Amino acid sequence: MSEDSEDIIKKLTEDVPDGKATFPADEDDEFNLLLDNFIQSELKNIEEEKNNTRIMLEEPEPQPIKQNASDDEVADALELAEQKLYTAYRNYVDSIQAIADAHGLEAPVFHIKAQVLYPRYTPSLGNLISIDVLQGWDTMFESFPDDVVKIKPNATDEELLDFAEQHTDENLQMAVVSYVEILFEIEGCEIAYEKRLLEYEHRKIEEEIIEEHRKRGERARKYVDAIEKKKFPINAERLVHGYFKVAGKDPEGSFQALTTNPAIFAPIEIDKIKPKFFGLIKPTPRDGLIFNRKIGDFLKKLKV
Repeated sequence: MSEDSEDIIKKLTEDVPDGKATFPADEDDEFNLLLDNFIQSELKNIEEEKNNTRIMLEEPEPQPIKQNASDDEVADALELAEQKLYTAYRNYVDSIQAIADAHGLEAPVFHIKAQVLYPRYTPSLGNLISIDVLQGWDTMFESFPDDVVKIKPNATDEELLDFAEQHTDENLQMAVVSYVEILFEIEGCEIAYEKRLLEYEHRKIEEEIIEEHRKRGERARKYVDAIEKKKFPINAERLVHGYFKVAGKDPEGSFQALTTNPAIFAPIEIDKIKPKFFGLIKPTPRDGLIFNRKIGDFLKKLKV
């Protein structure tokens, strides 16, 4: 290696502490304070996100939790997806605390209670769970450094479960298995959350279609009433129904046809045209053409 290369490497690494380096206690306290403030802020954000999501999706307000309800009671009130996630999380917490006790370590402070998951999971909660999970891994590494270091950074679920199965410590086994379950159940909650969004979107689309259909029906009825009031020799229901059937595909072209040649949608009923000259002259197709133009002009000016 050249001297220039050695100088560059030295400059890049001279400020990196070695594996035995420790941070001063006051820096640890400052970090923990910042972390606690961040977590408290995240908990508030989660509550806001849950409420905003409920309002956005037009879901009813959840049943209020009893003031003195235990964590288990709240957990029992969770939806199935949230119950599974919280069970996996509690198993993880219990196993990490057991590991810490067995090795004389201070257990991490975990932040999730069942109430945080009530009434439904939201994406921000996954970020907070990740913080707790990482703290648990710190405890596992501190307690079983020679074992945990063997786990690949990007280990698959199967590899993690194989590691747990081969280890003899039951608490470490439970911690790793629970970690995999947390990942799985978070994905399930994410899917349930997306499903709620999709169901809301579908419901809104259905409501819009129904409302549009209702408005079209009212508008069509006004057209029919106006045409029938003028006693034109044409089936008003058939005319309007035919027009609206085509209007959805070609609004401009269909309106042009309606106002220039309404007979396209319903024929002029010549037999309903009154004879002229005291009934002596019967109506002819020419009279039908005249009425076709009159109806078109009428519809062009009609405001409904």
